[in-house]
Amino acid sequence: MYGILPTNVKPGSAFWPGAATAIALLLGATPSFAQSPGLLEGVRIHAPGLAQRAQAELDACEGSSDGGVTKKPCAERARLSLLTGVLWLSEGDAARAASQLSAHRPPRPLEPFHAWYLGEAQAWSAQRAQAVKTLTKAKANAPPWLSRRIELRIAELQLDLGQAPKARPVLESAASETPTAELLLSRAYARLATGARPEALKDLRSILIRFPTHPHAAEAMRLLSLDGPPVFSFEEQLSRAQALIAQGAPSEAIAQLDGSPPPEGRDRQPALARIALLKGQALLAKGQEADALAQLDLAASSGKPNTAAEAMMTKARRLMRAEDHQGARALMLAIDQRSPDNGNAEEAGYLGAWLSLSDGRFEQAIADFDDFERRHPQARKRDEAKWFRAWALFRLGRHADARNGLDALADEFPRSSLVPQARYWATRFAQLGGLKAVTAKQALDDGGVAETRRAAADGGVPIDVNREYRELLQAFPGTIYGALAAERLLERQQDPPRLFTKEPVGLAVKPPASLSLAIELAKTGLLRDAAEEVNRIIGTVDGAEAALQLGHALQTIGEYGPAHGLAARWLWGQVYTARRPEALMLMYPRAWRSAVEARANEVGLDPFLAWAIMRRESGFRPEVVSSADARGLMQIIPPTAKAIAAELKVPTPAPDDLYAPDVNVRFGTWYLAALLERMGHPGLCAASYNAGPSAVAKWMTQRGHLPLDEWMEEIPYKETRGYVKQVLADYVIYRQLYGASEWRLSLSLPTPKTSGVAF
Repeated sequence: MYGILPTNVKPGSAFWPGAATAIALLLGATPSFAQSPGLLEGVRIHAPGLAQRAQAELDACEGSSDGGVTKKPCAERARLSLLTGVLWLSEGDAARAASQLSAHRPPRPLEPFHAWYLGEAQAWSAQRAQAVKTLTKAKANAPPWLSRRIELRIAELQLDLGQAPKARPVLESAASETPTAELLLSRAYARLATGARPEALKDLRSILIRFPTHPHAAEAMRLLSLDGPPVFSFEEQLSRAQALIAQGAPSEAIAQLDGSPPPEGRDRQPALARIALLKGQALLAKGQEADALAQLDLAASSGKPNTAAEAMMTKARRLMRAEDHQGARALMLAIDQRSPDNGNAEEAGYLGAWLSLSDGRFEQAIADFDDFERRHPQARKRDEAKWFRAWALFRLGRHADARNGLDALADEFPRSSLVPQARYWATRFAQLGGLKAVTAKQALDDGGVAETRRAAADGGVPIDVNREYRELLQAFPGTIYGALAAERLLERQQDPPRLFTKEPVGLAVKPPASLSLAIELAKTGLLRDAAEEVNRIIGTVDGAEAALQLGHALQTIGEYGPAHGLAARWLWGQVYTARRPEALMLMYPRAWRSAVEARANEVGLDPFLAWAIMRRESGFRPEVVSSADARGLMQIIPPTAKAIAAELKVPTPAPDDLYAPDVNVRFGTWYLAALLERMGHPGLCAASYNAGPSAVAKWMTQRGHLPLDEWMEEIPYKETRGYVKQVLADYVIYRQLYGASEWRLSLSLPTPKTSGVAF
């Protein structure tokens, strides 16, 4: 349970992809090693038959007779033996793993890991008492993260050996810190065995209520049922149904609700409304729309305010997805007016106003956002409300009022992420509206008269748009608004300041002693362990200079992702204020340069666009997997990989092959090039990469006449808006940093082709 396998990985997949793969090849003075680069790459991408491949390499390393002459074993036999044993263990052959791991002593730094895996092999081959001894030895010199893992595994084995009093203290602490289904069940076992039955029953009930779809729920039910069928309160039954919905089991949730009789008396009707709410949510998950909406209407009409508000919000979100904005808005504003203290009210009021804006009812949107601010003076989204209110004013041609609203946003929320766009659009509104600045005398004479009137006053002077764009560019060089300001200056026949004048450079640093264990682990092929150790080291960094040194050491050994993470956390000022070349190298690396440039050249793609996408998609971590099963550096999902493979006329890669940088980059660059060929602009290409080309084609039909800056602000998906802005900003910066030829970010959008990539 706490052994070699993470809780979400089945036997046979014991290794996490990624971290530290390239260490053995990129150390500079690379020592000889027995395991081939191909074997290490196979470990990283979960290739099949790894144990057999490792065994073959080990047999060759061990020495054999050739014409009567016995070869000497290779120098790295112990390291290769350790990897081979671990691979046999990951494939489920624990006895063979134990035998192999017992055959050779490991390199000294790896002794705790060798003992850990040997103890695991012994445990899985029913040698539990010996496993406890081995693991106890392993714990003595293990790094803290491994020591904790070993401690939990020992406790689990002690339970199996009937030593619950020894195991319980560790399990009590662990389950309190992280109450997972595994830990709760183990703690329940320990409590039952030590006479703490009431506490054990609480753990078992917690599993059934909080983790009803987990495999351990069946065991929890069995143990609870020893004294008869367990009885849950009405509140517990609703909590269990809610968990079933969240965990993707809506049919089971409905069955649970059907078996949950509400209390009698005055609480019956509110209880029935709560059941109807959950049934509606479960039916929506099953796609039974009509029945779901009927249940939600019942909950809204008969439930207490909080139940009614949640039912209305659930229905409103469904209507939004169906593009029934009028119906969704009516429900949301009703929530805000009828249940202002409900947790949904603030979000409902905000979204109701946004829907008015989205539908082009700008006067109504302004009134809605004004009402939202009056009703929710402490709302978290007040800065966003001010932004969208200003945008509605702009759409009505009220440039001065719109600028005034954005100035108020920047003044009231100086730390808001919206400040760069507020500053850009305040200047843009002044440019479009021909606004004038107000002299000090006019401001005094007007004594509080509205900005609209003052800006048009006789004797005012035109706002210095060029100066404001330059100030914006200097203040926010890492944003899309800095790039847009530069383009607006060029459009006005002005030379914008070039912010990044020096190409990024690497620091000539040797891997510090703190990385030695991670390097040993990676050279051996224990990549999951190497990643854990790298993360531990990163956690010890406490300042910019330390981050610079460690970041460049990590880049030296191919760890672009952790190096970029260090820069994002510690080096913001070094990058965007001081603009130190050493810091820029970490924030904007040319990761996997040979692969990216080669594959990009094959398909006629600018490699800097590939890096910009990679930076946003994975942060240069090849091991990343999303909730949608997007994998690797450029986050390719297996169905997209299958479609690309068909276009390339190559075999479809196995899903785990998408973790391999070369495979991922090949498919990602082809897809980017195909999108760019159809869409004709990097901004539309980035939007298509995130939201799909069909959605972007639809948006272009609706708003393709707008310039790039306005079009981006009106992308209906918040995630895609942010994605496009970041990718374009990074693209511009990459080209500046690495001395690419002159290139302009076109503010005019082309009409996409009707043919081309559609997936």
